[in-house]
Amino acid sequence: MQENIAKYTTDGNVVFLSKEKDINKKLSDIIGEKFKKYREKWDKVNNFELVTDFPMFLHLDLFQVCNYQCPHCNISDPDLLKKAYKGSISEKMDFDKYKRIVDEGSEHNCPSIEPQGVNEPLLVKNFEEYCQYAHKKGFIDIMINSNASALTEKRAKKLLDSGLTRFRFSLDAFSPETYKKVRVGSLPLDKVVKQIEKFLELKEKGNYKLPVTGVSMCVLKQNQHEVDDFQNFWIDKVDMVTFQSFQPPNAKKDYSNFYPDETEKKPKQKKKIKSFRCPQPFQRVVIRNDLITACCNTFSTQLTLGNLKDGIYNAWNGKLANELRYIHQNGMWELNPTCKICVETTAN
Repeated sequence: MQENIAKYTTDGNVVFLSKEKDINKKLSDIIGEKFKKYREKWDKVNNFELVTDFPMFLHLDLFQVCNYQCPHCNISDPDLLKKAYKGSISEKMDFDKYKRIVDEGSEHNCPSIEPQGVNEPLLVKNFEEYCQYAHKKGFIDIMINSNASALTEKRAKKLLDSGLTRFRFSLDAFSPETYKKVRVGSLPLDKVVKQIEKFLELKEKGNYKLPVTGVSMCVLKQNQHEVDDFQNFWIDKVDMVTFQSFQPPNAKKDYSNFYPDETEKKPKQKKKIKSFRCPQPFQRVVIRNDLITACCNTFSTQLTLGNLKDGIYNAWNGKLANELRYIHQNGMWELNPTCKICVETTAN
């Protein structure tokens, strides 16, 4: 790695590279004291030092559809999605329901939101309005990931004016040949790159400080030889380059062919995990259909905390949420069968 590139992590599975500074420090410089205070509070929550009376992060699954069928993603397994999500995977969350969720978050000064889950967010034609509404209601940190296939110039202009804080493009490859293998059903890579570059050009010409931008690669056996080329191509174009460890979307399927050679895992030989505490039940709720769940994993509906009709606040402060936080604060993840499967399958 070049000496002038900073390397930092937010957890054991993701590495961020930046030529300037930690992205949160950059956002603090742009947005100001309120962002800095929000991240200081987030760090306390993330380190199990603080339990808030409302989640700090609303993670909303507007629907579970993508125009790509990447083999290492749970989108490519619709039967899994239908079972895990306990309902329709194609029905979009309507704007009125979304507004009710955002309104409750705003009432409790929730600072961050991601109006996207297991999907391609730009397939929602009025997606910019979702971002704008959260921004208007006082959310400080609004973030999304996209494959950039629907990032036309018209959409790019709307997104730049939407209040979006972080915009990351999921690419997973440097060469067209590898891109076709890992991003099945995709547009040609050169077209996607041109659309991203056009967005960056419009941002620069319009003197927009936000959103901060990034590209990401989930490192697989199929693309690991392109890590350096990927980094070198993008590091001067975007604010951050992200490399994510592969996490199998389905604990019951064999994904051994996707693990990079140097870190290959044997799914049938589960390693002993000495200690682990999951911060997600302290940070967020994930809302899928009408269910309020505890984490971003595909099977998180097995960790349902409540229903939207009863409100997020009640679910967050309910018995199930408190029990889940207790076992993770004390490193007793094995007591929950769903957490046990997740940790043994995905934890590094």
